[in-house]
Amino acid sequence: MPIDLSCVIIAGGQARRFGSDKRRLRLWGEAGPSLLEHTLAVAQTVCDQVVVSLNDPAAWPELGVPLVQDRYANAGPLAGIVAGMQHSASEWTLVLAADLPLLATPFLAELLAQPRHGLAIVPQRQPGDQRHAGWEPLCALYQRDCLPIFAQALAAGQHQLIKIIEQLPPQLWPIASDSPWQYCLHNLNRLADMQQLAAFKVL
Repeated sequence: MPIDLSCVIIAGGQARRFGSDKRRLRLWGEAGPSLLEHTLAVAQTVCDQVVVSLNDPAAWPELGVPLVQDRYANAGPLAGIVAGMQHSASEWTLVLAADLPLLATPFLAELLAQPRHGLAIVPQRQPGDQRHAGWEPLCALYQRDCLPIFAQALAAGQHQLIKIIEQLPPQLWPIASDSPWQYCLHNLNRLADMQQLAAFKVL
């Protein structure tokens, strides 16, 4: 059966800014899913195939989905996207960061419902007056033809994802500042971010 939509979850593994392995942070108490498990579960509600790109696949046998490792060290999320998209069997691939604790199925459904006129659909949080302001390339849709572009940039040592997708150019999906979708894009980078998430009763 053809696969309509694939997903690549960028899970990395170094978490320098957070100070510990945030992927294993438990949501909703000790009995809740880990941050990575949550992202995976939400992705599986809309995608036929999910691949997780991380640096330590042997440490995650419980995920039950294909795990891929970057071929290029210290190349940032772009290396994970390339590694994951090489395993994609669909025309479009949803790329998600693993640190989106407020990610929800309705938000992804809205993203998938956007008209597809180019090679990429990237949410843009408003206001986005400055160049690249509010772009969310790690919660976006990429067409298969992006893979050779990404792979070529990676091989050339160009690792800045925003600058690469700017050349496509991407189709932007504006998200108003008062939209509830803004919360779905809230990522967890530092311990201080946990205080904000506590207000939403996530942690």
